[in-house]
This record gives sequence, structure tokens and C-alpha cells, in this order.
Amino acid sequence: MHETVSQNSNPARKTSICTLFEGDYHLGLAALVNSLVHAGYAGTVWVGYRGALPPWLEQLKWLDAQGAEYMVADQIRLVFLPVETNIHFTSYKPQFMLDLFANQASDCGYIWYFDPDIFVRCAWSFFANWQRYGIALCQEIANNILPDNSPLRYQWMEIAAGMGLGTPRALNYYLNGGMVGVSAEHTEFLHLWKRFIQVGQAAGANINQIVSGTREMPFAILDQDAMNMAAMYTQHPLTTMGPDAMGFVPAGFAMFHSTGPKPWRGSLLLRALAGTPPSSAFKFFFTQVESPIRVYSPWRLRAKRLACKIAAFIGRFYRRG
Repeated sequence: MHETVSQNSNPARKTSICTLFEGDYHLGLAALVNSLVHAGYAGTVWVGYRGALPPWLEQLKWLDAQGAEYMVADQIRLVFLPVETNIHFTSYKPQFMLDLFANQASDCGYIWYFDPDIFVRCAWSFFANWQRYGIALCQEIANNILPDNSPLRYQWMEIAAGMGLGTPRALNYYLNGGMVGVSAEHTEFLHLWKRFIQVGQAAGANINQIVSGTREMPFAILDQDAMNMAAMYTQHPLTTMGPDAMGFVPAGFAMFHSTGPKPWRGSLLLRALAGTPPSSAFKFFFTQVESPIRVYSPWRLRAKRLACKIAAFIGRFYRRG
């Protein structure tokens, strides 16, 4: 039997947000944090990082002389934690969240993870309400419909049976690994996720990259396939939204997830002339990089916004496919 949903889990305990970044993903991180400020989130954002810290930190109020803690708009405490791992950050997510629950965020009742190419669109109060219902997840757009009797799920069930796991819950959709919300009471889900990643690695999946093979393989996308297996076998309640939640299809309102090419990379105009105009996520990104964290100079931001408008106009007449 799966656990029933509690609508009052940890009502007096804190909620935190976390993410992982390296390299030029500091630009996406800034847009994520700015979007959280605009959404009304107030609290801590834990940032695991590898390599250099963001160049825009000099704009922020430094809180801790012994560490990398900063204040954003007097409402978000931004804490940077160096991560010592060689694996791809996508496969490090469950371990990072488990470490936070056990150490820095041990007083938290719920932690949200967002990839640093996700930007929040709606009021944070929606997420605060959503987390009352269990483990928060969003459906993918690719392979969105994945029946409970699909051959891929049968492969997963055979693997899980060999691990001594019992009967899974029936799921008919495939979940995106870019966002997850988990309560302190439901960390068994994170342990399962981590365990399935380890099993996939032992089976030959490459833990140092996102894609490890073609879709007929049980661990083609190691972290995401492992997370979907954890969703099947956790005993805790799930609360999911469709692909619209990440802006993968129209009519969404919660987030934009800029998968594939990143809005801060390459030429918007050249991409449009090649038949790929800026997505809604791209357009939204350029509304989230001015305040309170500024990642472009005023003239450069104006140029990028103008290029985005021209590229979108080109896309009205010329689009690949």
C-alpha cells in the first residue's frame, strides 16, 4: 500500500530550494534566482557548484566572511557549496538533496530542486501549496506517454525484481528530471533514485554524461530513467503536473524549462535563419536577467532583447520542419 497524502506535512518547518551549476550555467542560475524573487519566494537557495563562482556575486550583499553566502533583494539567502564529484551533475541530484537534508538543511521540512535552466513563472504560493501533496514531479514532453505495460517498464521491473523490490505502482507517463520537490519524510524516494543510478552505472550507463545510449536501453538517460523507476517503487505519494508545467506545450503557467540549446549561448539570429526561432523559454529568460541580479550590461541586454524580437519575427515566416 502506498502512503496516503498528508496536506499538512511539516507545517512549521522551512522550505528550501537547491540547484547545481558549473561554467556558463551561472547565467541560468541568475535567471532562476531572479524569477524566484519575482515569484515572491523568501528563504534559502542552496547552490552546489564546481569550478568558479559566478562573476555577478559582487553585486550582492556578502553575509558570511567564512563562506560564500549572499543576500538577494533582502529575501533570498544564496549559499554556495563546493561539490567534490566527477560525475555529471544530473546524476548527483539525489545525493546533493540527501546531503542537504542531513547537514546544511536539516531543519527543512521540504526541499525543491530546480535545474539552472528552469525559470519560475507563477507566484511561489502555488509551489508552497503544491508541496503539501507529496513528491512533486513534472511530466516530460519526449516519451510523455509511457504505459504501465510498456516494454521499457517491463525491463525496469525485471531490474527492480533482481534488487528484491516488490510490486510497483502503475504509472502511464514519463517524468522529467529537471525539477523535484521532496519532504523530509519522503527521502526514501531519493535513496531509491540514487540506488537505481548506481544500478544503471553498473549495467554500463555512463555516469559522466546525460545520454548513455538509445531509447531501447533501460538506462538511456541515466538520472531520468532512474528517477522514473524511483517514482514507480517509492511508497510515498506523488503529485505530478503535465508537460505544460515546464512550458513544453502551450497553456502552461508554472515554469519554463529551457532544454536543448540555452538562451545565453550562440546567436539568436543565426539560429532563427537556420529555422529555429527563440522558444517561449528563451523569451522569458531575457525578462529575468536584469534585476535584482544583472548579468548583462544595459546595452548588451537591449541588443539581446532586440535580437530575440527579430529572431521571433523571422520565425513567423521560416521554421525548420
